[in-house]
Amino acid sequence: MRGLIIGAAALLAGCAGQGLPQPTPAVAAGPPDKVEVVYHPGAMFFSVEDGGEGRFRTSDREDYTFPVTRADYVRISALLRPYRQTGLICGEQVQWEHNGYLLWRENGVETRRPHESGCYAEGHREAERGISRAYDAVEQMAEERWVPPAPPVVPDPDRLTLTSLYWGRVTQEWSIPRGGEGRWSQADGKTSAFAVSEADFDRLRDLFRPYEGVHFECERVIADGPYGHVTWSQQGHEDQQLKWDAGCVTGDAGDVFRRWDEAVAILKALRDGG
Repeated sequence: MRGLIIGAAALLAGCAGQGLPQPTPAVAAGPPDKVEVVYHPGAMFFSVEDGGEGRFRTSDREDYTFPVTRADYVRISALLRPYRQTGLICGEQVQWEHNGYLLWRENGVETRRPHESGCYAEGHREAERGISRAYDAVEQMAEERWVPPAPPVVPDPDRLTLTSLYWGRVTQEWSIPRGGEGRWSQADGKTSAFAVSEADFDRLRDLFRPYEGVHFECERVIADGPYGHVTWSQQGHEDQQLKWDAGCVTGDAGDVFRRWDEAVAILKALRDGG
């Protein structure tokens, strides 16, 4: 009898086990769907994810990340849909190589098509109208939604660096410690070392103190002019930079320009023994 009871219990347990739903293995969520228009890989492009992140980049100085909605993605996707099959092809031979592309990512699968911009063939401007409209729309999203990150805090800087650039090339740089040897260098290879006291450093720091821990960016810039930055450094802390651009035409950089000119005048006097 005892054996029959044990057997029946085992049979019932087996039937019950068969009726229970088996757990479904977890499936890792893939990246969100995305459309992207690339003019120059890594340098100039814009993209919109399906309810995720948008990005608009035209240069190192203009690189914006911002939130986007599904409606944004649907809108930009619709503008780019006519290019899904063949991309955008230039109708004439040109001397430069096109390396741009259009990208669609759907369910983790990426599709690329050629994007040949900068073309002057007849009818090309009309053909690229959808891409141009998408560009304008994403640029507006970037302007309205981008939130600049808070600058790093450098509580007690021990070095200031004033750097001037043109087309990515350093044309002149001043490196000033808080007491010690300052250095000046120029693009043509000229360099000079000069003595800097703690008082000299503090005077220079006071010039730019209103911008410590403050984000500043010119509202509108005419491109292709000289630009640069002031860098606060302290060992054990991330550098902070105040960026300026000579092409600023909105007047909001006037105070920065004035302080920069005054600082350079002080540094030239220290370098030249004046």
